[in-house]
Order: sequence, then structure tokens, then C-alpha cells
Amino acid sequence: MLEKTKVFLAVTAPDAARAQGTGLPCVCLYYRIGETGSLQRAQLQLSARGGLMGLYEAPGLALCQPEKLARDIQTECTRRGFGGVVVDFAPPTEEAFRLESLCAALQRLQVRVYLPGELAHLGGRESMVIVPAAVSGGSFSEMVDALCEKYGTQRLCLDLVRCCQDFPMPAYDPDGRRMTARELTELQGKTGAQSFFSRDLCCKYFTYRQEDGAVHFVLFDDADTAHAKLEHIRRAGVGQVFLLYSEWAKEARELAGM
Repeated sequence: MLEKTKVFLAVTAPDAARAQGTGLPCVCLYYRIGETGSLQRAQLQLSARGGLMGLYEAPGLALCQPEKLARDIQTECTRRGFGGVVVDFAPPTEEAFRLESLCAALQRLQVRVYLPGELAHLGGRESMVIVPAAVSGGSFSEMVDALCEKYGTQRLCLDLVRCCQDFPMPAYDPDGRRMTARELTELQGKTGAQSFFSRDLCCKYFTYRQEDGAVHFVLFDDADTAHAKLEHIRRAGVGQVFLLYSEWAKEARELAGM
């Protein structure tokens, strides 16, 4: 078991200054492959260093020259002290080969590549694999163990998704209705429902009844459930976790053990 899991904040350009103020390493989702196939980035503080580069879109992927683009990415990673590049977009099927070529070129330059699970095959066994860490049924710890067995703890990077969902009962949709934090607070205040902790799901939940008699089940995360999930992740030996800054801004420093 790792004593400490490294926590990254996934951050878009508008939140850059606030996220960097936490002192945590960031996945800097400020970069894109522009319409001409070249590397572009949003305005970034000159002092911003460390963490990971994040490519958030690639309208010009089909026009890029993989070897040249890989060298440009390597140069930026060296200049900014990035430890790798995160691909946060899904290319059209007909352009997947171009991303595969880019990943291969980056790996030849010793640049670590992070890919979503559905694209992991494009990076081969050298790439890191990003998988959402959330369940609405079953066992969270069993899910983490299964992912470790599938990808290996050295390749796996878990995206700690903040759950906040409303399910009508009986529930046929595994995703339910997504709620905002404000909606959750207002609903709890209106219904006065008492919440409970599910050890299997590593989430809190409560039920309430609408005026028409329909019963609903609400599943949500907070700092307590995130700590529980991180403990399972640490015990499994997973070394890296992503938190989306817009979801976890208030709890980020605490969750990272700072």
C-alpha cells in the first residue's frame, strides 16, 4: 500500500490562478491541437510549472504532423516542468490512427501519455490509463480492485468523480438525474431527510417522498466519502488520482493530505 496517493487537480484556464493557489499539482487543460494541426494554449501565467499538460480538444488532429507535434509538446513539457500529457478528448473513429501515431512519437521522446480507458489501446502498454472512479451499485472497493487487475496499479490513474444523483424508485437508470451542490442542499433542507453512509458504495444517501407519493433515492459525495474512497485507492496501491477542480475546489487541499 502506498503511504500517499498523488492528487492532481484537473483545471481549465479560467480557474488556473485559484487552483495553483492550493499548492497541488494540476492537470493543465489549457492546450489544444488547433485547426491547422499545431499546438495551441490558453493564456497561462509565466510562473505556472509542474503537474501535467492537458489537451482538451483537437479540431486539427487530422492535419497534424505527429512527429513535429510530439516535439512541440515535449518542448512545452520541458519548459513548464510537466510530467506528461493528458488526452482529454475522444477523436472521431477515422482519426484515431493519428492519435495513435502521436502517442507513439511522444513515447519515443520519453513523454508519458495519459489516455482515457476507451482509448488506452492507442497508447499501448506504455501509456497511463484514466478511469472514472464511481459506482451507483455494487462495491467501490471491488471496482477499484478489478481495475487494478485489468490495467495494473502502475498504469492506472483514477478520476474521482463527485457523485450527486437523484433516482426515482424503482431505479432503472444507473445514472439517475445529475444534481448540483446547490440543488442537493436545498433538497435536504426542504425534506429534512437524514443521510446515511454506504460502506459498499463509499457514498452517502437518503430517501424522500414527493407530494404525489413517489419515492426517490439520492446518492452523493462529500469530503467524508472522498476520504473513504481515497483510502480504498491507497490500499489498492494506485498512485495517482485526478480531481476536477470545479467539483472539489473546497475540499482539494484536505483530500490531498495538506
